[in-house]
Amino acid sequence: MKLPVTITASLLAGALILTGCSVADASDGTDAAGTTTTVTDTTGTTEDTTADSTSTESTSTESTSTGTTDTAADDVDWDALSTTEVTLTDDGLTITEAGTYVLSGSTTGQVVVNSDGPVRLILDGVTIASTEGAAIQVDSAEVAVIELADGTTNTVTDAATRADEEIDGAIYSADDLVITGTGSLTVNAAFADGIVGKDDLTISDGTVTVTSVDDGIRGKDSLTVTGGDITVDAAGDGLKASNSTDLGEGVLTISGGSVTVTSGDDAIKAEQQVIVSGGTITVDASVEGIEAPVVAIEGGDISINASDDGVNAAASDIVTSGIGVTISGGTLAIVMGSGDTDAIDSNGDLTISGGTLDITAQSAFDYDGSGTLSGGDITVNGEQVTELTGQMMGGGGGGPR
Repeated sequence: MKLPVTITASLLAGALILTGCSVADASDGTDAAGTTTTVTDTTGTTEDTTADSTSTESTSTESTSTGTTDTAADDVDWDALSTTEVTLTDDGLTITEAGTYVLSGSTTGQVVVNSDGPVRLILDGVTIASTEGAAIQVDSAEVAVIELADGTTNTVTDAATRADEEIDGAIYSADDLVITGTGSLTVNAAFADGIVGKDDLTISDGTVTVTSVDDGIRGKDSLTVTGGDITVDAAGDGLKASNSTDLGEGVLTISGGSVTVTSGDDAIKAEQQVIVSGGTITVDASVEGIEAPVVAIEGGDISINASDDGVNAAASDIVTSGIGVTISGGTLAIVMGSGDTDAIDSNGDLTISGGTLDITAQSAFDYDGSGTLSGGDITVNGEQVTELTGQMMGGGGGGPR
């Protein structure tokens, strides 16, 4: 029997500092290789690895990554590993050796990674429309990188059914996954989620568009956005960090880039903590705009349209006390639907010490613990306010309820 775990906000913060990034997780299979495959080893020699290929040529491929996030991929000496060019066919591709793989062409198969070492996939104008399961599936890798080659357009689509339903993403990684590069990636998820990382998932660059029948982008231990232009249209949650069993995990961080979300449920959600320190976030439609047990808004330009709560701090399976919303910077505009809705709702404490808030709502603030306003520029329904009092609540009632 799993025993419930209760932590406070201070303990959670300590756990986040002490918990290091891990690299791991994936699933779903495929076979075969492309018809044009060239390997360049570290000594500069070239080897043909395709059975039916009749010619080879030496290749030099440079990374197009411009991301600055510190990930496990940054510790890899990619130049010391081989580079392989693959033109995809409907046989799909299975990768078992560490290195960089430059993919082009199209396939109705899968690209599967099952390696003990680091693997970088450079998408150089690919169309992957899998008929078997996930389009890109990382079963194992020290770290997996998907890099979008400069100026390219890439599209991946998964199958609507599959033998192993645990592999629930169009792009699925059982280990750490980093998405970077200056090209574009369109993900169409017909089975469930768009992009899934079962450990740490980082997006540092690129134009990424996800349409999904369930969640859009989900990292289990963490989801970190430091750059790029991300657009998500999800029937479920938009961006999500889903670990609700391991203390210090389940953290969603946005520090840069542009994120636009239309969701049928929560737009930005984490099981333990959401931290926004930069970037631009636009929530066009959602039930809850931002939700986690602990929400910290330190910066960024945020615009939220929601039908229930704009920003909500609520307990999860692992965090049941120390709930709270803290706003210390940034620009936050919230427009709420009519009815029993709250722009900012904390099932614990609410602390505002800075930032600019522009709220249009029947109920601006609702908190069950203490409410503290010590700074910031706050406008509610066109009127500037300086206290967390009942006058801010168009629906009547003040403070905790």
